[in-house]
Amino acid sequence: MAKLTALENAVLKDVSPDELWNTTAYLSGIERVSGKEGEYRSVEWLAGKLKDYGIPYDIYEFDAYLSYPIRASLRVLSPEAKEIRAKTRSFGFPTPPQGLEGEVVFVESKVKGIGFQQLDNQYEGIDVKGKIVLTERGGPDGVLDAMRAGAIAHIHMWPSNEDVIHEMISTSVWGTPTPESAARIPSIPSISVNHESGEYIRRLCAQGPVRVRLTALTETRWAKEKMVVATVPGSEEPDKYFLVGGHLDSRYVGTTENATGNAAMLELARVLNLHRHELRRTVKVGWWVGHSYGRYAGSTWYCDTFFNDLRKNCVGYMDIDSPGVKGATVYDEMTCMMENWHIAEGAIRDVAGVPAKRERPPRAGDYSFYGPGLPSMFMLMGNRPTEERFAVGGSGLGWWWHTEYDTLEWADRDVLAQDTKIYALAILRVVQSPVLPYKHTPVADEMIETLRGIAAEVGGRFDFEPVFAALDALKQAAQAADAAIPNIPAEKAAAANKAILTVERTLIPINYTRCGAFDHDPAHFVPAMPLMDDARKLARLDANSNDYKFLLTRLVRSRNLILDQLAVATEALQSIAAL
Repeated sequence: MAKLTALENAVLKDVSPDELWNTTAYLSGIERVSGKEGEYRSVEWLAGKLKDYGIPYDIYEFDAYLSYPIRASLRVLSPEAKEIRAKTRSFGFPTPPQGLEGEVVFVESKVKGIGFQQLDNQYEGIDVKGKIVLTERGGPDGVLDAMRAGAIAHIHMWPSNEDVIHEMISTSVWGTPTPESAARIPSIPSISVNHESGEYIRRLCAQGPVRVRLTALTETRWAKEKMVVATVPGSEEPDKYFLVGGHLDSRYVGTTENATGNAAMLELARVLNLHRHELRRTVKVGWWVGHSYGRYAGSTWYCDTFFNDLRKNCVGYMDIDSPGVKGATVYDEMTCMMENWHIAEGAIRDVAGVPAKRERPPRAGDYSFYGPGLPSMFMLMGNRPTEERFAVGGSGLGWWWHTEYDTLEWADRDVLAQDTKIYALAILRVVQSPVLPYKHTPVADEMIETLRGIAAEVGGRFDFEPVFAALDALKQAAQAADAAIPNIPAEKAAAANKAILTVERTLIPINYTRCGAFDHDPAHFVPAMPLMDDARKLARLDANSNDYKFLLTRLVRSRNLILDQLAVATEALQSIAAL
């Protein structure tokens, strides 16, 4: 365990379990539905608390395209009659009032649950046109693939066996749609059933034709959003800031998804403000709205609106979701980029005294800041023990996630205090470092390993050697820069930080995005180095086909882009080593 600084000790000591619990309890009494009264009331309450603490804040208003699930029904018509419990989803297409009838087809998938883990050509060779799909693949990419395959409705059977139905969102569009992305908004109904009900229908399908009638009602419309962002000013580099964010809106009262996170954010703002005169850089805290009803509409709006400022001045991002869950003290799926994993891992070790395991950031949560190149850490916090986990996307992997049962009984005061201290320590270790403490050798290693895997699958169908050479140069420069950073004198820190941010702004978009810096990829699985990963398709295509040669052309252009950005990052790293 590292020795804590005086400021770190003081900040951790000032974290108040009482303040955390009082905020959690208050917000747990409000259904914080996006664009509605409960969310507005929560924004105003948070603003009032910030005012009481003497913390500057802004309340932003904007229009967001949101979708509210209302109700659904499902009835098996033949070979026997049975009513099935069901829920519709945000952005699921509504049926006519009389419902929709059709034959059900069960379609197997290697992807279970809500997706984001890998791609799946699920409907290849399977005719689902005019039929209703039943599947365990329930992510937005699964709904989109079913729609494109010609299915008339999508039924997701939950893969784990909890006797509840989770609220979900069907669209893959990240934030408010554009004319181009709007085509991906589902045009078919999408409903959920629990595992037991899904297995019942699946068994019927194995015996012969099954017909069902389903109804689904959603309200999809523009709504006025209000979003509060606090600013705790730094004293030495006030224009440079670390951004902390987490979603305010909830399904039902959403105690562990995400009232506990909102409480942690407010407490971080309060405690850091007590020590603002000692902070080197500013900390901003944003309570994102439109997360569950608009696919991260709030964080996406903030990224789009303040893109240039984020790119110029933001030194990092932390996402806070589902901390403080009862029994959730196993830190074995910690979302983090490679360059700051040592910071996150060290904070967990120094506060909780336990090891942690990293996962690469998925295309999920409010990770809306790949474009401006923000080194990012955390999403969900600790998990419950393995035997108490379910196939869900938060709440410590507890069964109550995104249901009406996510109430105060599942939060834990002591765990929330511990998690908040982990956040605080990680923030301080970025904000207080004269030279930003990011390590780029692990980033280069990850990219090299990724490209090796792609090249092995592609064989000799594409020339990766220029990229390997550029990555080798990047790694050499990163090793020299990482070794130099601890010894850079104070008068050269600004130059070093400018170069470090240049590295982040160039490497993050090519390592995490297909669309590049100025748009937002869909909420689908996105592999590492996605522009090069597309080369894997060559192994499945006829080398004489148009598809093969068209893809080769795009890969050459993608390689040019990657080589250009690697050269920029390498030059910036070399400049650090030369300081």
